[in-house]
Amino acid sequence: MISCDGTQIDAQSEIEGEWTLKNVFLSDAYDTPCGWETGEHEPLTMNVTQKNGKYVIGGNSAVNTYFGSFEIASYNKDSKIGTIKVSGINSTKKAGPVPLMNCEQRFLDQLQNATDFGFDEDGQLSIGNFRNENSHPRDGGYYLIFERSK
Repeated sequence: MISCDGTQIDAQSEIEGEWTLKNVFLSDAYDTPCGWETGEHEPLTMNVTQKNGKYVIGGNSAVNTYFGSFEIASYNKDSKIGTIKVSGINSTKKAGPVPLMNCEQRFLDQLQNATDFGFDEDGQLSIGNFRNENSHPRDGGYYLIFERSK
């Protein structure tokens, strides 16, 4: 659990707000939010607010809107890396072109299965599964990279 030494406040102030997906890190390479085959599309977004000790998320997921929540399990304010526990990610059920539906499924799966989050020196937010000491040597992690919306 998060200690009472201010780390919860640090994580909360950094993670809350509007975010836009800029890239997806795929073990050893960066991809665009939806890959090359989708062409132009609406930005994938995530709005994070806190309610009753949980973080509520929602936004645009390529075709549909989505919603869910997560809790911060740990956060190191020095490294700006923490762990999360995500609760059911759900979405509206509109159909769209296959490439966009594939993009949406990848995005929602990554959010649902995320265990880690962190901030880089530019303030970008990464959410997913980071490389750790138990990872295969060729596994660099798999995570979504968000930029704060303007």
